[in-house]
Amino acid sequence: MKQFFFPLLAVATLLVACGEASHDEAPANDTTTAAGAAATLSIADGTYVINKVKPRVTWSAQKLTGEGHEGTMAIANGKFAVVDGSIAAGMVVFDMAQIEVTDLTGESKENLEGHLRSGDFFNVEAHPQAILKVTGVVQEGGSNVLNGTLTMNGKAVDYSIPVQLVEAEIPGNQTGLAIQGKFNLDRTKHDITYHSKTFDDKLDWFIKDEVSVGFSVIGVPVM
Repeated sequence: MKQFFFPLLAVATLLVACGEASHDEAPANDTTTAAGAAATLSIADGTYVINKVKPRVTWSAQKLTGEGHEGTMAIANGKFAVVDGSIAAGMVVFDMAQIEVTDLTGESKENLEGHLRSGDFFNVEAHPQAILKVTGVVQEGGSNVLNGTLTMNGKAVDYSIPVQLVEAEIPGNQTGLAIQGKFNLDRTKHDITYHSKTFDDKLDWFIKDEVSVGFSVIGVPVM
């Protein structure tokens, strides 16, 4: 079945978009702003929940020939704790049944989404959720790096992801925390090996092992 594969992120990782916060002004792959802002940003201690109005987790996957597909993943819920001004821990839960393909329409879209949910990829029936456990955000070389473990398709893998942390205004005179980032996810480490050249070099076409995952989310303080 010559359909394509996505894998998360999401990654994931913790991520956001609330109201009309100005995420578009700082692209997820722009790390220069993050490095400068990291040293001066003061985050209020407490518990934050991920706003689910417009959270954004995107994926992009390609065949070795360069053809590819892209789409989104849905965050079911998420929260994180800030201690002494830094993110100390957190968790993000992804609803794998809501994997979406955004570059196709109609029957082609439905077929690919069904294939992604099948045993060839995310095996949603057996693993309906992917969970990212965040162990903290640390400073490395003037940039913020989110460390965590992503369990997807029943396989747990550690990731270190450069992120931007920016204060975000929340309706009701609240200040939230916007988190943005981008990283490559190796699907084969999560036991997703369909049409991987690493595991079968005798096929007539292959899907790259690495999938690009981007995210943008906002954490809202719990009152």
